[in-house]
Amino acid sequence: MLIRLLQLTAGATLLFVGFVQSFWGNDPYLGWAISLVASAYLTLTGRHLIAALSISERNQRVASVIVFLLIGWVALGVGQLPEKTAMMLEAFPYTQITGI
Repeated sequence: MLIRLLQLTAGATLLFVGFVQSFWGNDPYLGWAISLVASAYLTLTGRHLIAALSISERNQRVASVIVFLLIGWVALGVGQLPEKTAMMLEAFPYTQITGI
């Protein structure tokens, strides 16, 4: 139960990161990709995919942590999440895509 709660929290965090990346900044496609990964992370699609690959429960958890850390690293480094979050807080009702 606690593991599932942690997965839901991590998935919701990734969805927020994807939302911010999609509508503020210069790369909405990165945000869409993060949102798709977060959706698979949250739904049973990811579980069915992992079950089809016959990965053990321990390796599933390790893979989940690795995916979460990788997306966090991409969002913070490549996606410049702190700058985009500040941009979002300044002009929230309106999007601000600086280039496509």
